[in-house]
Amino acid sequence: MRLLAVIGAPTTEKHIVGRLLGAKLRSPVLSVSALLQNEVQHRTFLGERLAEERAAARPGELLPTKLVAPLLMQSLQSAQRAGTASAVLVGAPRSLEQWSMLRNAGMAPELIHLVLPDARQAHRYGSRRVCAGCSYPLYPAEDASKAGNSSLLGCGCNDGAPHPLPQLPLDATGPGLERRKAEWDTHTAPMLERLRERGSGLHEIKVLEDLEHTWASVMVALDIE
Repeated sequence: MRLLAVIGAPTTEKHIVGRLLGAKLRSPVLSVSALLQNEVQHRTFLGERLAEERAAARPGELLPTKLVAPLLMQSLQSAQRAGTASAVLVGAPRSLEQWSMLRNAGMAPELIHLVLPDARQAHRYGSRRVCAGCSYPLYPAEDASKAGNSSLLGCGCNDGAPHPLPQLPLDATGPGLERRKAEWDTHTAPMLERLRERGSGLHEIKVLEDLEHTWASVMVALDIE
């Protein structure tokens, strides 16, 4: 099974790119944040542990691999057993430990790293909103419509709801963003540097001014027509 993993710092639109890849390749899309949130909402054993870890963690802090790994591997193995030719993973791997886990399981991913300078991250972060129900990122209409898929704007929480949930702004100056950047520098940057040294398995895509051109760069890098 071909595994494509999409990662990027906050505001790089990795969720949209992941869902576009899934639609293009007719592959399942596994969002780490959505998988974790589902466990928490259903109050599974793992979900209870995740909730406890989140409560104890600082805003933006990376969850331990020992909690993320079982759910991630279960989802990937289910896709593999279903005979799917490819799968898209969004939001992982985020560290050398997570990448090694996938490689050792025979699922070394092709990593798509969406690159955005820090200054543009902060600017875009301030314009983003999240769903009040599930915290899924909601993007401006023009971003998704340019990619030809306006259905990517929402998370589904408001589908058929008589009273739509509000969209909450993200705090571009709060500790969560700074912590996410620090976690990226501590855990993800070394993984990317290791993959650059290997010279394979990594596609670094510059996030352009509009999603349409970013998506075109992704298709070229992955040799998708």
